[in-house]
Amino acid sequence: MNITEYKVTKQDLDYIKEQFSLLTAERKYELPHKFAERVRYIDKELTPFPGRFSYDRFPYFKKIVDAFAPDNPIHRIIVMKGNQLGATTGILESVMLYNIMSNPASQLFVLTDEDMAKTAMNTKIDHMIDGAGARKLIYAQTKKAAGSRNTGDTALKKEYPGGYLHAVGGKSPNRFRNFSYKVILVDEIDGMPDKLKGEGTIQDLVEARSDAYASIRKLYFGSTPTIEQTSKIYKLFLEGDQEYFYVPCKFCGKMQTLEWAVWDENHNHTGGIVWENDEEFMPILDTVGYKCPYCGKVMKNWDKAEIMLKGEWRATATATAIATQSFHISPLYNPPGMFSWENMVALWAKCWDIKNNRIRDKEAYRAFRNLKQGLPFKEQNEQIRYEKAMLHKRWGFIRKTVPNDIAVKEAGSPILIVCCSVDVQKDCLFVDVKGYGERGVTWTLDFFSIDGPTETFNGVWDTLAEYVDNTVFSAKDGKFYRIAICLVDSGHYTDYVYSFCLRYSSRVYACKGADYIAGGETYKLFARQTLINIGLGQAYHINTTKLKDRISMMLNTMVWDEGQVQPDWYANFPDDFHDDYFKMFEAESKVEEYDKKTNKYLRTIWKAKEGQANHGFDTYVYNLAALEIFADDFCRLQLGLPSLDWSTFWKFARAGNFYGESEKKQD
Repeated sequence: MNITEYKVTKQDLDYIKEQFSLLTAERKYELPHKFAERVRYIDKELTPFPGRFSYDRFPYFKKIVDAFAPDNPIHRIIVMKGNQLGATTGILESVMLYNIMSNPASQLFVLTDEDMAKTAMNTKIDHMIDGAGARKLIYAQTKKAAGSRNTGDTALKKEYPGGYLHAVGGKSPNRFRNFSYKVILVDEIDGMPDKLKGEGTIQDLVEARSDAYASIRKLYFGSTPTIEQTSKIYKLFLEGDQEYFYVPCKFCGKMQTLEWAVWDENHNHTGGIVWENDEEFMPILDTVGYKCPYCGKVMKNWDKAEIMLKGEWRATATATAIATQSFHISPLYNPPGMFSWENMVALWAKCWDIKNNRIRDKEAYRAFRNLKQGLPFKEQNEQIRYEKAMLHKRWGFIRKTVPNDIAVKEAGSPILIVCCSVDVQKDCLFVDVKGYGERGVTWTLDFFSIDGPTETFNGVWDTLAEYVDNTVFSAKDGKFYRIAICLVDSGHYTDYVYSFCLRYSSRVYACKGADYIAGGETYKLFARQTLINIGLGQAYHINTTKLKDRISMMLNTMVWDEGQVQPDWYANFPDDFHDDYFKMFEAESKVEEYDKKTNKYLRTIWKAKEGQANHGFDTYVYNLAALEIFADDFCRLQLGLPSLDWSTFWKFARAGNFYGESEKKQD
């Protein structure tokens, strides 16, 4: 066998060195944000900023997107955010396209449910692919045999050279099986089940499906937060480095985060969103701006176009999870042309009573905090302290009297209407009578029990009828009052309550407490068929959670100093009421309810403590509901208004429509 001898030349050695250097050289990847700006084009139907895509409008997304570069050491990217930010366009779509065209990889897109996944692929992802001219890559992988139904371009799947993109619903764990993914994008994780049957949490499934790429995987979790105690995105955010986007003040240059309100250590309001109010304490939107807490000058919404370009992310903590970055961003940072500071203030006025500086609608406030501030809502285990309730006793005011002299002096209005409410127990009826002045300022005229068995059609019920029909409350100024409306709790001893209410064609109604009513309404009429079955013309479900929240706020937090006008709905009690009455407000506290199987948070309700009487708390709830039912009916049926209008109602109340007045005043 002849062996040919080959002499290695210097040229050969240089070639070998060159090729070896190429193999061992560190690869440089195009940054994802630069790639997106180079290839992406957004159709005018999909964005308020059509045309060539640019991160100049969304500079805060650049660092987040660039974390997906293969040579970036970060493996988990967490984004806790508000809504209407453009995150789907600015983050998710750019990342998907990058991993189709520039750095092909296997990808999984997880949304709340499969219907949302299909919609996103149809309305967002397909347009993204077409806008970047990438459709040819998808088609290149789908040239199957003629007539084959096996295609790589479906409603939930896109195949391309070097990888694939699958979209699934987070409620279907079986969809996660059989594939491994280098990149997994989970959108709105707080809207997904806490646990999937036999599969663990969403996080568990995501980790498992990417284990094959453990050293190079990219996992994204993004969501608006929900309840602090149970929010998945909030928990993940705390595991990262907790980065916030700092921008300079237009005037002084001080770097700062944009926050709804900025407070100093003495709880003084020093900055954030500011505005002026009109005479009705509604925001004047032209005055909305952002007050710098350092120099006190006010920027306008359009100034964001300038200051955002100078912004930067700053970590505020050390990550406790390996290779994890976490970010927080809210619509306060939106570029001009999107949901603005003015829009936020208008929304704020719907959930917050600006005049009295208190929550107007708790559910709306919760939504504002989650969606517009991008922050979790912390449920408090609220409880009314009887010591605070006792502070609402008015010296000189005793039960069974009408304190119009005190009411005019301290609240600017005499009592204008009297309402009654009844809590039914096995051996007695608890009766609560309250008088209301203008703006709902409340005076409890009496609270007492009618003792005797309630499982009868007479007895205590006859006594109650005599009281409701014939009681007259008289004031020294000559005004006198009859009970305008009475609500009787039918949660127990139902047949006897219904029988009592059947004595009346109006004015006296059965009611039943409900933890929640759809839409946050105070009350809801019984279903028509139910009313027919029980033989009543009217009976009401009462939103006890909403009204107990209101009472809690009034007794726990509402402040009034003598010499000032009492705020709306301020509670006043007779000076001769004893401790046992006020301790009834302490008999309940807020508790969180969880699904026993999934441990998923359901809601927060008021719950009575075992062995403690809460009758005064319950009757206060029904009394407030009684007033609102009466006022609503008056506005609709008597005045022809489309809905309850409190200012109009109080106007007619001041005119003496709900009380009488004698010619001769009492001595």
